[in-house]
Amino acid sequence: MLYWIGFLIAASFLFFSLDDLFWDFYYYFWGRKRIKHRLRIEELDRVPRRLIAILIPAWNEAEVIGPMVENLLHSVNYPLALLHVFVGVYPNDVATMEEVQKLAERYPQVHAVVNSREGPTSKAQNLNHILEFVLRFEQERHLRFGCFIIHDAEDVIHPTSLKLANYLSLKYEVVQLPVFPLQVYPSWRTFFPYLTASTYADEFAENHYRGLPAREASGAVVPSAGTGFVIARSVLDVLGTGKLFNEESLTEDYKLSLDFARFGIATHFFLEGVERVTEDGRVVVEYIATREIFPNTLREAVKQKSRWIYGISFQSFSLWQVLRDRRFSRIAKYSLYRDWKAKYGNLLPLPGYAVFAYFVCSLFCPLPPIYPRGSFSWWLSVVLTVFMIERQLMRMIALKNVYGWRSAVAGCLIPPLLPLRTVWGNVVNFLATLRAWRIALFGFPRSRPRWQKTRHSYLSPEALARYRRHLGDLLLEKRMIDPKTLALVLQRKQEQERLGERLLKEGFITETELIECLADLLRTGFFELDPSTLRMKGNRPDCLLAVFRRYSVVPVAWGRDSVLLATAEPLSRETVSNLAMELGVKKVKVAFAPPEAISRGLEVLEREFPGRFPRLGEKLLEMGIIEEEHLVEALRVQRFSPRPLGDILCEMGVLWPEDLRKILRGDGIQETQAG
Repeated sequence: MLYWIGFLIAASFLFFSLDDLFWDFYYYFWGRKRIKHRLRIEELDRVPRRLIAILIPAWNEAEVIGPMVENLLHSVNYPLALLHVFVGVYPNDVATMEEVQKLAERYPQVHAVVNSREGPTSKAQNLNHILEFVLRFEQERHLRFGCFIIHDAEDVIHPTSLKLANYLSLKYEVVQLPVFPLQVYPSWRTFFPYLTASTYADEFAENHYRGLPAREASGAVVPSAGTGFVIARSVLDVLGTGKLFNEESLTEDYKLSLDFARFGIATHFFLEGVERVTEDGRVVVEYIATREIFPNTLREAVKQKSRWIYGISFQSFSLWQVLRDRRFSRIAKYSLYRDWKAKYGNLLPLPGYAVFAYFVCSLFCPLPPIYPRGSFSWWLSVVLTVFMIERQLMRMIALKNVYGWRSAVAGCLIPPLLPLRTVWGNVVNFLATLRAWRIALFGFPRSRPRWQKTRHSYLSPEALARYRRHLGDLLLEKRMIDPKTLALVLQRKQEQERLGERLLKEGFITETELIECLADLLRTGFFELDPSTLRMKGNRPDCLLAVFRRYSVVPVAWGRDSVLLATAEPLSRETVSNLAMELGVKKVKVAFAPPEAISRGLEVLEREFPGRFPRLGEKLLEMGIIEEEHLVEALRVQRFSPRPLGDILCEMGVLWPEDLRKILRGDGIQETQAG
């Protein structure tokens, strides 16, 4: 009986191992070539930055939603005037609702979306309710979002991810960005206390570094991960504005990507990295991914994974129907079968470990062998051992590239052959699969809420600081300097010396390149200024000119009670306040422009005062249709795409084409570079 049980397990292992081996070979021999060099990071700045809506469903997230949104707004490398965060809360979740309302009072970009039903409903219902609110928001404010990004309340969003999402949603309808769990720095002291959380890092690194890229390259169905999921506005234009998410599904994200595939809308996966230079001078690649803390207790991990397994393998689709569906290609059907079989495959490792341990011991100890040496079953076990080593090698490569060598060693070599983290991860998956089978056979307990969620925590401000962008990071991202040069300059830089000053002194960058990076870092905006478009406003040109010369700024556009100024160096808040008082306006917005353009602009204003003529940008500012930040972004785009300002504003989503036509037709507006 032991022989035949072992033989059945070994044969099943062989079947599943061949399946894994196929995807490994496909990725390394064909997949990488197909997905390599699909974009260059510096190209992200050459397209208009459009309005983005971030959708965050929240239930009992009072502890994390505040720090999460604060970190997003302070770290993201994207104009805040083009970003809106919609947080779905419930009327009976008072603590979370109060936290979101506090954020909404401080930041005009944050909106509390109070659900019409008491919570918890399903996560899908919450998302559908948020989406309905967003679409009404568009109609009321005459806006059009370029894309919608779904995130969780505990996410740490990469600063470059919004620029990447904006760029990709111009080319693709649906995009999934990588998700990599946050893990404590591996050491002997932290190995066992964080063992469960580390298994998430192992599995996500392997799946999102190699698994999903292989599915992307092969044309298989790429599933949504539920966070970092980007949906272009064109999808809603095609599918309509009905309920997008299946409210009966526990894995509404996976079900949505499957429904998209049925409609012929492919989900694309992008694994893109940016180079960074660490404090010790090493050059590392940091992937543009969503990061979050996953459960670290067995109970919470089993609860979460059982929801995933039940929702995907039991609830989302019937394998027989998928195999008969002609809308799916053969490779797509195969990838879905791979997801479906998890409810069986996850049950094999534990009995397999017992048989394998006995087999290995029988080679060295006087035990009755399960399989006689040299028999078919004996060779089958040897082949499976080779396959198991291959799987560990593949996981080690993924961990090394995502987390570094230390994590690769901790995950795959302690101890060798049967790493503890892998064994423990399989134990968690085994228990979660048993729980999923129980749910499938007997249903959920009556007292169980529909939203199957786990408790969340968030990083400390000190830990979040390492994910913030610095000047060197932006210089590398824009390809203005190479990593080796940056590392060398960082070593030579004096303790109190600024990096930008050192780079200018040694001639590695120009002053304009430095200002452009500072504009991104400070989120003020940068554009090429045309001095011939500058003009004064009011009856005191001499007084205004004196103010402009004193602060080395020039006026780009005048609003009703505001002015947009261009400068070549950062201005303090006190200076901006003084400018507002001296210019007699309520609001002063400052953007960066090349130093030579500021000098020429002051000369133009001193020599002559161009006549007043209607300009689109100023008219829109006076009418309150756009903000100064929107105008700065449109002017920035004209540097790469010399199109009419109105067309760019419409593409950004801050101006409706119908409104543009009315304004141009009614007022005889002249479109110039300055608006």
